[in-house]
Amino acid sequence: MKTITGVVTDENGNPLPNISVSVKGSTAGTTTDEKGKYTINADVGATLIFTSVNHDAFNLVIDSRNEYNLNLKAKINSLTDVVVVGYGKQKKVNMVGAVGTVTFDNKITSRTLPNASSALTGLVPGLTAIQNSGMAGRNSATLLIRGLGTVNNASPLIVVDGMPDVDINRVNMNDIETISVLKDATSASVYGSRAANGVILITTKSGKGSRKTSINFNSNMAVTVPTRAFDFMADYPRALTLHQRRAATNTLPQNFQFKNGTIDQWLALGMIDPLRYPNTDWWDVILRNGSFQNYNVSAMGGNETSNFFASVGVKDEEGLQVNNDYKQYNARFNFDYKIRSNINTGIKFNANWSDISYALEEGFTDPAATNTAGFDMQYAIAGIVPYDPASDKYGGVMAYGEDPQAYNPYTLYVNSLTKTNRQEVNPTMYIDWSPIKGLTATADYSINYYNEFQKNAAMPNQAFNFQTNSFGSRVYVGANAGVSNATRTGYKTLWNARLNYHTVIKTNHDVSALALYSEEYWYDRYQFGSRNDRLHPSLTEIDAALTDIQSTGGNTSSEGLQSYVGRINYTGFNKYLFEGNFRVDGSSKFLSGSKYGFFPSVAVGWRFTEEDFINDFTQSFLSNGKLRVSYGTLGNNSGVGRYEQQETLSASNYMIANSVARGFVNSKLINQFLTWEESSVLNVGLELGFLRNRLAVELDYYDRLTTGMNRPSEMSIHLTGAYNPPRTNIGNLRNRGVEGTFSWRDRVGAVNYGATFNASYNRSILEKWNEFLARGATTNGANIALDMPYSFLYTYEDLGIAQTWQDVYNATPQGAQPGDILRKDLNGDGRIDGNDQKAYPNIQQNRPTANFSLNTYVSWKGIDAAVFFTGATGRKTFWLNAFNNVNFGTQRYASTWDHWNNPWSLENRGGEWPRLGGSGNNTAETRLWLDDLSYVRLKNVQIGYTIPQSLLKRIHVANLRIAGSAENLTTFTSYRGLDPEKEGNNNNLYPINKSYALAIQLGF
Repeated sequence: MKTITGVVTDENGNPLPNISVSVKGSTAGTTTDEKGKYTINADVGATLIFTSVNHDAFNLVIDSRNEYNLNLKAKINSLTDVVVVGYGKQKKVNMVGAVGTVTFDNKITSRTLPNASSALTGLVPGLTAIQNSGMAGRNSATLLIRGLGTVNNASPLIVVDGMPDVDINRVNMNDIETISVLKDATSASVYGSRAANGVILITTKSGKGSRKTSINFNSNMAVTVPTRAFDFMADYPRALTLHQRRAATNTLPQNFQFKNGTIDQWLALGMIDPLRYPNTDWWDVILRNGSFQNYNVSAMGGNETSNFFASVGVKDEEGLQVNNDYKQYNARFNFDYKIRSNINTGIKFNANWSDISYALEEGFTDPAATNTAGFDMQYAIAGIVPYDPASDKYGGVMAYGEDPQAYNPYTLYVNSLTKTNRQEVNPTMYIDWSPIKGLTATADYSINYYNEFQKNAAMPNQAFNFQTNSFGSRVYVGANAGVSNATRTGYKTLWNARLNYHTVIKTNHDVSALALYSEEYWYDRYQFGSRNDRLHPSLTEIDAALTDIQSTGGNTSSEGLQSYVGRINYTGFNKYLFEGNFRVDGSSKFLSGSKYGFFPSVAVGWRFTEEDFINDFTQSFLSNGKLRVSYGTLGNNSGVGRYEQQETLSASNYMIANSVARGFVNSKLINQFLTWEESSVLNVGLELGFLRNRLAVELDYYDRLTTGMNRPSEMSIHLTGAYNPPRTNIGNLRNRGVEGTFSWRDRVGAVNYGATFNASYNRSILEKWNEFLARGATTNGANIALDMPYSFLYTYEDLGIAQTWQDVYNATPQGAQPGDILRKDLNGDGRIDGNDQKAYPNIQQNRPTANFSLNTYVSWKGIDAAVFFTGATGRKTFWLNAFNNVNFGTQRYASTWDHWNNPWSLENRGGEWPRLGGSGNNTAETRLWLDDLSYVRLKNVQIGYTIPQSLLKRIHVANLRIAGSAENLTTFTSYRGLDPEKEGNNNNLYPINKSYALAIQLGF
């Protein structure tokens, strides 16, 4: 017998601790240490067996050597994977719910992702993460699980380390270990009234399993540019010529607003005097190359009695728009301590701080009706100087005949900034006790406190005419401009007390149960104050302004939720699966009698490949097979205000003794029966593993019916105006869909490779509504009709653009001329009206019906590469906005080059657009403006290299990976707008970002 030593590493040369090493046929055994080293005594000819949960076993026959170093290969797919679910963990192989999981590895953290919501794009079937803007600090993705679940708030519940209602975009991605997406009633029902739209569980890192302290440094530096932008015309004479063309449809040349002399003068002098005759390229002025920097340092470690994880990070974004900046700081500390063998305690502490500056809510635009200048970018004419540093003046209109209210966007983006800073602190404490085997009692308490401060102090400035050397009539910010402050502060508390029990009965019957009591409480306060007439423009505090004109406001709100949860799981003979859940929620939003909701679910599963009569025929190709079925109900109260069910008073006037008196009146009626929305969900899933699980397939079908959607009720016209109508539970929306994951993972020699294809299809049907739906009915801009998809496509058909008067005469009369769009008379009644619109039940306007992604990777001896595609189809909408208007006004319009090249004219009969200044129907929603928003996007390309550990150990470095990454490289689409993925406001000009990054990941 002799002593055998060696080092066990993974395929990249990194040491593997806790690998079991044993001598076959003997009781001798050991494990590798944190450096992968092992020592064991064995005879020549004996067989050493190396085993690990996550790696393939390896047998080694001892010869004359005394040292054996080897690499273990990671298992293709481990059936022992554990998935985080509500209030616990479950083995994936025994799960009966529909749960998608994402592990945040170095391939994700090395991408230029501004937040965790953006990181989820394309990674989980059934979860859509829509990027609507590249605005720094406002570039989060809109998350939706399995389509639109309600016409109210359809966002999923976000839970971070057990704390609901945490902003996913403020979580440091480097702190995240896994994300679980709960998609059906069984997996989500333990969150009851909060889970109707699905649940996203985020688990942060800990030091559990660590044998020594490790320190890691991650950095990500990127340059960002627009994926696409509008091509505004930086040629003012041509823009004025377009005004002439537009006016020529109904105006004689001598009556044109802009004369030929004005155009000729600007054309000539613009080349030699750009201050007085500018041709401003606004995108060049107000756009810049953005930057993204993310730095993070973390430490983790532990032993048999305690473990910890600590991290600090900073993220710094410079947006594409000038002065749109965002910076965020994060800190986290997780600590677990074993007081006794059966008592554990711990804390989790997270804090973050952010600062953002911006001019308008969407960067370049603001859709709020209160902001009358929200879409003024359409008036940013090229004949304005942005700013002259020599005179310290901001330019205005100078051309004869131009509207003096034309827009200088630069002065707004420099002088009218809103600055907001926000702080959040989220500590959690827990203790658990196991008095007997299998039973654990746990109590935890969390609080999430926030404070937000917003300031606006616009600098006074006025449009200046450099030709006349005088101020113009447009005042961008008045001399008496004030300063405003707004403060939002509040907190949420969570207290849980739960019992977990687990036992195995006679080897083959695995039983676990959960009982939980929970209380949640929210408190929020808002205060606002402003004063006009600052003592000096440079002063930005409220006390630096006069008190003659000032305003204040403020309010407080609170809410409570009391819950009872139960769950039981059973696994029989490792193949028969059962899970039952219930949750009872009581909300302070509702009145007695409607306060509580009961949300149960049940699921069964069958691992049919464990049956001998099946396995005998399938074992050669089918490694794993599971069928699961679940049904349950979930709730939603997000459409109900905190005080909606309480009577309120509002100020009004009375007539008393023939005189007007001020007093109070009841402002609304109360519906005492208003209660939860309820979603019933059926899910059928099939999981298959082929060829030793190298090929894995997961398919799901679901049917979700949301009943009792909270909608405004109808009232008699005799009451309308006197009272606000109460909301009521009326409105049903059904979602049906299928989703699938197909993944292949294998290795050939030293090459590891794999691909995962995700796809999902969803269709929503409106089955009940709160009022009569006439033809063409809409709500919040979405077309609605019973037994049709929510926001289905409803449009006029057209015959194209009339080329001749004969085309006009042949069509139904509609006030058209050559160059105008001719609409079809679908019902043949001899006139064009709303009855001629056509519905398309298989096409949605607001979101696609199908989403898909393809994620591929390959690695070889420390070199890794990945290519990631995403895409969608089933959505069409109209490419109509303020910036492609063919019927723009007679003055101050910021034309694009498409306005010069695309409109129909006698010289351009093949133009894609109708003529300028033609019929008002030319800007109506017809198929000529209808675009297919289907797309395929090269989302990410990444190449990395991990330095061999044999080289790093000389400088006492554990690991080092350097990676280059590119995001949103190209998009294949026929859509003519900014981006086919964007939703919401069509006038939102902020582009999606394309980025090129360098990442360094260093460990000690």
